[in-house]
Amino acid sequence: MSPIEDALAEIESLRSIDSICYTTVAEKHGVWRSTLTRRHQATTQSNASKSINQRKLDDQQEQELVRYIGRLTKQGLPPTRALIPNFASDVADSPISESWVTRFISRHSIHLISKWTAGMDNNRHQADSGAKYSLYFDLLQDKITHHSVEPRHTYNMDEKGFLIGITGRSKRVFSRKMWERKEVRAAIQDGSREWITLLACVCTDGSYLPPSLIYQSDASAIRSSWVEDIKAVEHSVHVTSSPSGWTNNDIGLAWLEQVFDRYTKEKARQSYRLLILDGHGSHVTMDFIEYCDQNKILLAIFPPHSTHTLQPLDVCMFKPLSQAYSNELSAFLERSQGLSPIKKGDFFPLFWKAWVSSFKENTIINSFKATGISPLEPDVT
Repeated sequence: MSPIEDALAEIESLRSIDSICYTTVAEKHGVWRSTLTRRHQATTQSNASKSINQRKLDDQQEQELVRYIGRLTKQGLPPTRALIPNFASDVADSPISESWVTRFISRHSIHLISKWTAGMDNNRHQADSGAKYSLYFDLLQDKITHHSVEPRHTYNMDEKGFLIGITGRSKRVFSRKMWERKEVRAAIQDGSREWITLLACVCTDGSYLPPSLIYQSDASAIRSSWVEDIKAVEHSVHVTSSPSGWTNNDIGLAWLEQVFDRYTKEKARQSYRLLILDGHGSHVTMDFIEYCDQNKILLAIFPPHSTHTLQPLDVCMFKPLSQAYSNELSAFLERSQGLSPIKKGDFFPLFWKAWVSSFKENTIINSFKATGISPLEPDVT
């Protein structure tokens, strides 16, 4: 035991509190009298005791968490540091801080280690298989053949989110002197994280449907200041809102009825239309499917986790759109010298310029060609 623990043990061995002489015991064991007095009177604790009392989980609970991390690691799914507080909070039934994670890993350094690693998406890895892609193209071919779908009636719809004040990664030219002095190492960006979602739909003939924008609004209402730059004659665009800024079941169905069907029915006349999209919940509701059945709209769903390879909008369209928006935003910030914060009302003019410059007929046609949809060539992917 340590000297202070020896001294405390001797005091505890004394039968009467009146016979305790803290000074004598302290001198005998070479400890400070004040420390010994406070420790014996329970006004202070040892560092070890204090550490135990401050811990959110007891020893058994921490060992179980260590074993759980071991099981995840064995499955090839080692958790991120951000996930560990979630696990621990469930056990402790109270919030867990980031600093707790650091101490936890340190306490169990024999079993745990924190390292940077590159991620590998297992779902995408499994989805990238010839068998699954072949099945998708076989089903697509059967649907097109059975219903005599013309290429010009084939569409792809998807959504994309915008953080309206965040610019993308770009290469900039800096003053060498300021760069080397580390005075400026980044370009100014507004930083607004207001969220707006785009619903886009393109056709194999190179055309596109008017874009639909979903503004984030807790009250689910559109303020006039957000859309005052939209001109009825000049801009063909649809606008709505949701609490999250993302699509939902109601918006998905409204888009199908008021945008897709409205703008494609006359062109198709009595022919079937093919709409290819991902398996998002708002795209595969019973109301959505029923409306398609009643209006000669065929649905084709991409295999899970495959849109990075098979979806025209993902493969060819959204990246140039993002870059074009980032360029427009950068120009806006340069004009305002970063003094004018970007607001929701500033988004549409920037977005519209980016949309017009990136959604070109040839690019759209090439996006369907690159994904093997039109012409139908499964080997392309």
